[in-house]
Amino acid sequence: MQISAILFDIGGVLIELDGLPSLAKLLDSQQTYDEIYQQWMASPSVIAHETGKIDAAEFAVGAINDLNLSLSPEAFLANFSTWIVGTFPNTFNLLDRIPASITVAALSNTSAPHWRRVEKTGLANKFDALFLSHEIGHLKLDIQAFQVVLDELNLPAEEIIFFDDNIDNVNAAAAIGFKAHQATNPEEARQILDQYNLIEN
Repeated sequence: MQISAILFDIGGVLIELDGLPSLAKLLDSQQTYDEIYQQWMASPSVIAHETGKIDAAEFAVGAINDLNLSLSPEAFLANFSTWIVGTFPNTFNLLDRIPASITVAALSNTSAPHWRRVEKTGLANKFDALFLSHEIGHLKLDIQAFQVVLDELNLPAEEIIFFDDNIDNVNAAAAIGFKAHQATNPEEARQILDQYNLIEN
């Protein structure tokens, strides 16, 4: 079995997030986190911001309107910035144990403000290639997001292992040939990579 690259989602796999709990409080909602996530991803302002089409200020105004929130744009952005908690304890250990012969890349639905917070953790330096939705202009589940990865890495999908915490993204990647797995922290990803014999001691 030829494996040439490992492609990670970042939030929920390598970075701990507080987005859905925070959003539930803002919405004062009794919905499940999955329902809140679907509501978030249905917002035109969220989609526009995470595909790089509008800036943070316009996003804040739009998201407040889309989600019927009762706070100022400044307060919303202050809250939004806290959704990136930091790397999970085992994140760097996992990445350091992947053989140097394997390309390590990331495909993340994210925004410029959140990515700046991720960069402060030092995590960005661990990847050979980054595919960020606000830069590539496409969000997972969009097949175009995965196609950008395939085109840039110049690899067949079956040579790429993909990790995401969202099962819909996992299924979308698997449907086009990626070796796709759900993982909600670095330890779960490590256990799967162990099965591929891709973890060095």
